[in-house]
Amino acid sequence: MTLQRRLIVAVLLAAPIAWLITIGGTYWRAAHEINELYDTDMVRLAQQTLAISTLIPPSDAAQPTPAQLPSSADSGDAGLGDLSVAIWRGSGAPLVLDPEAIQFPRDGDREGFADSVVNGEPWRLVYLNDPSGHTRVAVGQRIGERNDLVIAYVAGQILPWLLGLPVLIALLIYAVRKAMHPIRRLSAALERRSPDDATPLPVSDVPGELKPLMAAMNGLLARVGTLIEQERRLTADAAHELRTPLAAVRAQWDVMQRTHDPDELRQAQASVTRGMERLDRLVSQLLTMARLDNADHTDFGGSVDWRSAAEQAVSDCLWIANRRDVDIAVEWPAPGQLPMPMAGDKDALVIMLKNILDNAIRYGPRHGRVRLSFSPSLITVDDQGPGVSPELLPRLGDRFLRAAGNEEAGSGLGVSIARRIAHTHGLNITFAMRKDASDLGPGLRVTLCRAATG
Repeated sequence: MTLQRRLIVAVLLAAPIAWLITIGGTYWRAAHEINELYDTDMVRLAQQTLAISTLIPPSDAAQPTPAQLPSSADSGDAGLGDLSVAIWRGSGAPLVLDPEAIQFPRDGDREGFADSVVNGEPWRLVYLNDPSGHTRVAVGQRIGERNDLVIAYVAGQILPWLLGLPVLIALLIYAVRKAMHPIRRLSAALERRSPDDATPLPVSDVPGELKPLMAAMNGLLARVGTLIEQERRLTADAAHELRTPLAAVRAQWDVMQRTHDPDELRQAQASVTRGMERLDRLVSQLLTMARLDNADHTDFGGSVDWRSAAEQAVSDCLWIANRRDVDIAVEWPAPGQLPMPMAGDKDALVIMLKNILDNAIRYGPRHGRVRLSFSPSLITVDDQGPGVSPELLPRLGDRFLRAAGNEEAGSGLGVSIARRIAHTHGLNITFAMRKDASDLGPGLRVTLCRAATG
């Protein structure tokens, strides 16, 4: 069921329920006010009747003649049978003051109000005695008259409500539909939007209750747009980078198919092997970049064991270091100090260190040295290579960026992956030419440190 239908059903249920509660409250209040009014009149009438009862002759004297309206007199809307008065003098029969008087029970010496059944009908009586106890007065009213008055009053209130309730429900349904219009407009806008459109939704003319939802949707659209852009860029770059090694492998394969020279065949096979290795490395790095772009490493569990991570990263780089005859040295802080304490994903940080070491080994001189140093606040990787030109230095870390003239095969993704992992762990990675007179001499230095906050 839609939200609009739920609201309309709620209105259709709530309005009649509220109407019934109002009618019930009106009935109770009207009954209370009418009873209070009639009870007061009955007490006043009993007091007045008791006051003038001394003027009535004793019970052994002649009974007073009841007064009666002549037949020609206008009695209005009076219901003479609904109210009656009784007076007792001593222990005798009640005095007859009304030709339509009802015979009330004397009920001993009780005073005050009492409900009783007289002639098969419920009556409300009030008894009053004079101080001497010789005279007793009873004033009674038929309860049905009160009920008739309450019902007549409530019926007069029900009719306007019956006429106004459908109008009220119609107005409430219209208000619900009008209030849901921004949601329908938002749904229509989203339905017309193309899948790759990450333009933020306007929030200036929406109700305040929808602004948090709109802000959340705009954030989601921005993230989806960024993800789509990353996927497009990665796909385009991958297609561009895969074209060259695939073409080289195909050319060497054609040579292998046509040649009958053993030396030329061995060279072609070696070229195909190198091309396949490059393709394998490129695909592996592309998958790593895709995984990093689609993940959000913002909440890490335990602290990083840098010794284990460094050991694994160096082990992964030994094959290229042995091939180029490069020594890898690892330096640790002084005893009692921890190497840059932090929380992180160990597997990802191993990839980061491996890629930095791999670049230092590949693009440094043969028979050289690479040093990985840990301190409480920094991690540095130094090599003895010629470094990069000053204009290329700020661009290190761009995808598929490779300096011209490198003899080593590569895809230009290693540093990009290292930068991405460093970013997700709150680290800054910087590149600078080292010109100190250390044991390594000049070369490139890669520095990892915590990113500044605030």
